Amino acid sequence: MLEGGKYYKFEVKRKTDLGYMLFDEYGNEVLMFYKEATKELEIGEKISAFIYYDKKGRLCATNKEVFATVNSCGLLEVLSVADNGVYLNNNTAKDVLLSSDYLPQERNLWPQIGDKVVVILKQKRNNLVARIAKKDDLAKKEVSFITGEKVKVYVIDIKEKGLMTYTDDLLPVFIPQIFVRGSYHIGQLLEPHITKIAENISYGSLVLNKEKQMASDEEIILNYLNKHKVMPFTAKSSSVSIENTFKISRKAFKRAYGKLYKEGKIYFDENNTYLKDEK
Repeated sequence: MLEGGKYYKFEVKRKTDLGYMLFDEYGNEVLMFYKEATKELEIGEKISAFIYYDKKGRLCATNKEVFATVNSCGLLEVLSVADNGVYLNNNTAKDVLLSSDYLPQERNLWPQIGDKVVVILKQKRNNLVARIAKKDDLAKKEVSFITGEKVKVYVIDIKEKGLMTYTDDLLPVFIPQIFVRGSYHIGQLLEPHITKIAENISYGSLVLNKEKQMASDEEIILNYLNKHKVMPFTAKSSSVSIENTFKISRKAFKRAYGKLYKEGKIYFDENNTYLKDEK
């Protein structure tokens, strides 16, 4: 019996008005719509095809390459966000649901349209759904990073100890909390630099060296002031308000803020901060 989420070997037996009728070695039959074929097929031709469920819960086939199966993880792009979860592109006619059951309770931590999520498929009645991949789901691969290298990764899990991320090639990179700046969400693209390479995982950092980071933080504050003229924040503002607005920690904000004040570029009163000579 054919199961959704897997690849099977088929023979093209006949053509219909809708598509090709495929048979496996046990006589199981499935339809592949013409638009799901990567080329025109001949009767008797042997092919490999992926089985999925259409919107009516019927088994269908495609010989397009999908990104994730029930046996292997893939990096899928978010196409839309709904109350019940996010819908992902697996290169099939029907998008795959990553249910809210597998996402954080806080909606601000959910993936957004255009983000990419590392998932594995599972069959749920006459449907294929996705869940966030776990470490044990991923095949072990040889790490080819170089210490100091900047890499592109996607957030897969947000923990108190830091961010679990994966590259396009599904190589794990853990970013410890002390090297995290601001707040992030599942599926977000980040570009840390590699700080350490271990046997099964690499470690990264989103923090530049102190001098470069301070210059960057100063620019963030000055850009805000140039745009808004008045900044309703001072060195005494709360961590939450600073992180939500500037995406940097209160400690980093205070360090850059203090340097700008010493350089005479800003001044402040009890509640607000101003550019020098502007109030």
